[in-house]
Amino acid sequence: MEAGCKFSVAILAGGQSRRFGQDKTLAAINGRSLTSILADGLSGLSDDTMVICKNPGKFSDLNNVRLLADVYDKQCPLVGIITALLNSKYEKVFVVSADTPFVQRKLVEYMSLKDGDAVLPKTNNKIHTLTGFYSKCLLTNLKKQYFKGNYRIIDMMDEIDVSYVDEEECRQLDENMLSFININTKKDYKDAVEILKKIGYTL
Repeated sequence: MEAGCKFSVAILAGGQSRRFGQDKTLAAINGRSLTSILADGLSGLSDDTMVICKNPGKFSDLNNVRLLADVYDKQCPLVGIITALLNSKYEKVFVVSADTPFVQRKLVEYMSLKDGDAVLPKTNNKIHTLTGFYSKCLLTNLKKQYFKGNYRIIDMMDEIDVSYVDEEECRQLDENMLSFININTKKDYKDAVEILKKIGYTL
């Protein structure tokens, strides 16, 4: 990746939401869906923001985004990333899942200046594959992995040039680590709402 260059943004709003019990990408906080909160929070970072899922028509109320359908039938984040890279205006894309709606702009901007075919946060020994940058040059690797039937993004980390952003760096830019609040269940949702209230975070 070329440090300091422009980038696209891809919000992955697919998945089957089995643990949540309903489509979590449409779950609302203060009357706004998680996807809308994320899109608004990242607005202005790029002039090319995509929302990618199986049925993009469900987000017809979103403004200033491109709604794209997954390029393959299999519902998994790998397909979302491939779709993003195939359709992005720029060489690199910030990929983020709709169920992490509080990603902080400062962290994204900081990560955009890092070199690497992928730039990913790593906190508590966990690599956050759905909160980071991917370059178009990875398309061949990603497609190869997909057609092999291996949909785990983490499995390709040893084969590509990855730049990691460690936890200390993340905390300097996101003191409360809001960027890593992941809403998979109704309990996660309730906990997230309580955290926002506790720190006085307004949407």
